[in-house]
Amino acid sequence: MGSDNAPYPEVEGAVAASLQTDIEVILVGDQDTVQAELSKYPNHGKIEIVHAAERVMMDDSPMMAIRKKKESSLLIALRFLKEGKADAFLSAGNTGAVMMGSRVILGPIKGVSRSAICQSLPTTDGGNVVLLDLGANVDCTAEQLCQFAEMGQVYAQLTLGVKKPRVGLINIGEEQAKGNDIAKTVHRNLTASKHINFIGNVEPKAVFTGKADVVVCDGFTGNIILKTSEAVARLMKNMLAEELMSSWVTKLGALLSKKAFLNLKKRSDPNEKIGALLLGINGIVVILHGSCTGTGIKNALLGAKEEFELGLTQHLQQGIEELRHDVENIQAS
Repeated sequence: MGSDNAPYPEVEGAVAASLQTDIEVILVGDQDTVQAELSKYPNHGKIEIVHAAERVMMDDSPMMAIRKKKESSLLIALRFLKEGKADAFLSAGNTGAVMMGSRVILGPIKGVSRSAICQSLPTTDGGNVVLLDLGANVDCTAEQLCQFAEMGQVYAQLTLGVKKPRVGLINIGEEQAKGNDIAKTVHRNLTASKHINFIGNVEPKAVFTGKADVVVCDGFTGNIILKTSEAVARLMKNMLAEELMSSWVTKLGALLSKKAFLNLKKRSDPNEKIGALLLGINGIVVILHGSCTGTGIKNALLGAKEEFELGLTQHLQQGIEELRHDVENIQAS
């Protein structure tokens, strides 16, 4: 019941995913509304509906939503994950409520002080970069940023298949002495860490060039980078469309380049990816944009299934433990 057009994309994506694989989907929401939409698909695979009397709205305060709406679809679904009745949780609803509900109901991985929102973005060299945190934490300590680096590295290894991810730290310059005291501490600790392939500071412009496989920053910075890049992408798309439609010559060029434009759209469309993961929580939690489509829901479901089967949570726990040993050795020396 989370997306802007709920439950239409949720049901459409669930049906597509269940018909494509052996995945079982539990749709938590208003029984009559969800059933009416699901009835449009005579063949819908393994889908179950669980009734929820309440719904968390986009403008609800996360704290009040968790305290007051105990029977919301969001909290019921999170409790299913906590109780082992589900293996992953997805929502295109109130991000703040998802984060707070996950912390309260699922709890953090042992040793993780703050969870982080993580997403892979396309780069100009044809690859992807893992960027975190994208908004879960406005202010971060040096310890938390180091934990983000570890979690991002594990995610890149499992999801992108990068054996030794290059980890960079967002800063105002590449020099070691750049930035505030927190950035300098993070740089020193990650440099001394034995199992993190830290390449040093990177400027925001390097995020999309393929220079690093994982880029770490606080949630305030990460959210601005993400939203600015999305806005620039829309601007370039609109400007390009205007130019291509300006004359019969450019229209012909657009027609001849149609396949290239479709490939570009697929590479840059967030609906073609799993969505954003909330790393550091005891369970697979996927956060989707409110405007996501049925395709976005489908890919998020399939991606969540893959993350669960890869044992993402267990690998994150192991990585955090290795980081703790590194930090202890650094402090001892």
